[in-house]
Amino acid sequence: MEHELYFDGTLTEYSWSIKTENKIVNQIREHPPAYLSGGKLDVKDKQQSKCIAIHVGIYWGLGVFIIKDYDVVNVMCDSEEIRDLMTQNRKIDDQIINDKIHFINQLTEHRNLKINYEIIKSESNLATELLSTNSKNSASRDSRGFV
Repeated sequence: MEHELYFDGTLTEYSWSIKTENKIVNQIREHPPAYLSGGKLDVKDKQQSKCIAIHVGIYWGLGVFIIKDYDVVNVMCDSEEIRDLMTQNRKIDDQIINDKIHFINQLTEHRNLKINYEIIKSESNLATELLSTNSKNSASRDSRGFV
């Protein structure tokens, strides 16, 4: 099966939308305080937040059985910078991003996923509107109802 994963993030929260055929599932989460992760997830910029959203979106999609082994996941990037980070497979000077890339690669290999990174226009990003203040109720903040 083929899926489209849209994602976005701010310093305080991140969101993702998974589109499969005609169905779209929207999720949003707050970044936990840094002390809960031993300081490892002290989000400093939108790039880090977006990488977290990609990782959690794929992980969550697998966990609620929307994404299954051997599926194709088209990650819809609204910036070339994020796409390049995810596809160039090189270490950068940002441990959060390096860790997220590592975990995404692990999931991809372990679950035999085919991941494609595609560039889209910002206004086509389904996950971006979930982060706007007037759209807080359009996305679930938990996984109840999916598991």
